[in-house]
Amino acid sequence: MPIRQFLVVLAAMGFAGLAGCSFSKDAARSQRTERATQQVNERMKDIARERALGHVVQGSVYDASGDFARAILEYQEALQLEPTAAIEYMISKDYSILGKHALAAQHAREAVRLDSLKILYRQNLAGIYLNAYQPDLAAAQYERIVKLDSTNNDGWFNLARIYQTTRPLRALEIYERILDREGDEWEILYQTAEIYNALGRFNEAAEKYKRMVELDPTNKVLQRQLAETYTRGGKTTEAIKILEQILEADNNNAEALAALADVYLEQQDFPRALKLYQRLLAMERTNPEVRLRVGVAYVGQMDRDSTFIDKAKPIFEQLSKEVPNDWRPYYYLGMIAGRQRNDSLATGYFEKVTRLAEWNGDAWWLIGSSYFEKGEYQKLVDAMERAKKAIPKDSRVHFLLGLAYSRMERNEEALAALRRSLELKPDYMDAISTLALTLDGLHRYQESDSLYERALQIDPASHLILNNYGYSLAERGLQLERALKMSLQAVGDDPGNSSYLDTAGWVYFRLGKYHEASEYIAKAIAAGGASATVYEHMGDILSRLGKKQEAGQYWKQALEMNSENQALREKIARGSL
Repeated sequence: MPIRQFLVVLAAMGFAGLAGCSFSKDAARSQRTERATQQVNERMKDIARERALGHVVQGSVYDASGDFARAILEYQEALQLEPTAAIEYMISKDYSILGKHALAAQHAREAVRLDSLKILYRQNLAGIYLNAYQPDLAAAQYERIVKLDSTNNDGWFNLARIYQTTRPLRALEIYERILDREGDEWEILYQTAEIYNALGRFNEAAEKYKRMVELDPTNKVLQRQLAETYTRGGKTTEAIKILEQILEADNNNAEALAALADVYLEQQDFPRALKLYQRLLAMERTNPEVRLRVGVAYVGQMDRDSTFIDKAKPIFEQLSKEVPNDWRPYYYLGMIAGRQRNDSLATGYFEKVTRLAEWNGDAWWLIGSSYFEKGEYQKLVDAMERAKKAIPKDSRVHFLLGLAYSRMERNEEALAALRRSLELKPDYMDAISTLALTLDGLHRYQESDSLYERALQIDPASHLILNNYGYSLAERGLQLERALKMSLQAVGDDPGNSSYLDTAGWVYFRLGKYHEASEYIAKAIAAGGASATVYEHMGDILSRLGKKQEAGQYWKQALEMNSENQALREKIARGSL
């Protein structure tokens, strides 16, 4: 009988003891087999590990010789044999060196997945993200690093550096935390001071520079930086004191001399500035930067003494030949040409500035303002469209565009440009005023009134807003007492402004106070430059006062100034309002 059948029979006949003994032998055999298999597997793993190690060693040799591509191939072989975070890390490093950021990030992420607590792997991944211009992803890794180890200063520092441009307040918070924990460190103080400077918080920036000077008291460059920051923060006395101390130790320190002259120039103390610049010029007669500053000091004195124009102009003309790619000589030549009423020449110089330094918003503004004053609105639009490409976030460009479109009665384009200007600078009073005036002219009073009220919240004493809002209310016969109060406040701020005087007179007219109205309108006409509307208003007031003949004379004069006013023509024909 075959053995298998025999065993089955034994089991059927109930020979339990014999069967139990057989099962025990099978279990033992199974355990021995399992142990043997485990030993074989361990040995296979050891062999794979040894082979993987060999590939890693060879990859390291290739790395050392700069053959990163062959190193990657070795590491990939090792990875097939033993997939570990360390090998993923090494592959990512080499891909990063080769500039293959996507592959580098892929392997770096896998290293982090396999060992999420290893800070080195997260640092590597963050560095790869930075090289790939993905700072937000890098920041996320550094945030994780400092959570794993709150004392990791490198993590905190790198996180702050990333946030400096996008989240400066968060960067400041981190830098201040490092300083509180570790004490004054030169680099941390410097970065903190730079952020405060960028935020316009000059006093806090100066405090950091001062602590840097305490760490390095002989650093003259740093002392000048502190003085400059004091100047920007309005603490010119402290700035002058520092610069004078530098000059006491070194009377011929050209940088300190120039910085002190610049402080005086900033204060518009042109005589002192010029005296120092002339000392500089004697020391560095051929230095174009010094000559430029002398020229700027001369320009600063033109309002006091026009003869300085003839001193400044040759300096900038010569500099424009010596350093033709420097925009500054052309800028000041444009300023001088404008002062001499040579608008076309001034515009030419400012156009040159925008070609050399298209970021210069002041030059674009001066070009646009010149076209506006001359009534060349299409040229203004063309110029500002070019400016918009160069400096799309300068609110002044969009404001000038809106102003031009408004004068061209392209109202929807005007509204769009003015609204964009306010998006970029919400408290820009000129843009608010012009947008409100444009909406007012379109009888969109709810929107215009909202803007006027917003402007008064920003600057309750703005005489332009007070005048325009007061006139709008008077035209509609609304809130006349408030309109009168606003218009009289505007007149008080600028008593010679004919438009303001006319508004006050017109509010009085709407209130039925015709004698007071006539007094203010008469002042408006006497001030000069009165518009056709002012003359028409005087005619209306005289008509109410029963002075029909005089009223007719003013109406006719208004019609001569604006012959397209059909309503006025009909008024003259009737001889009454």
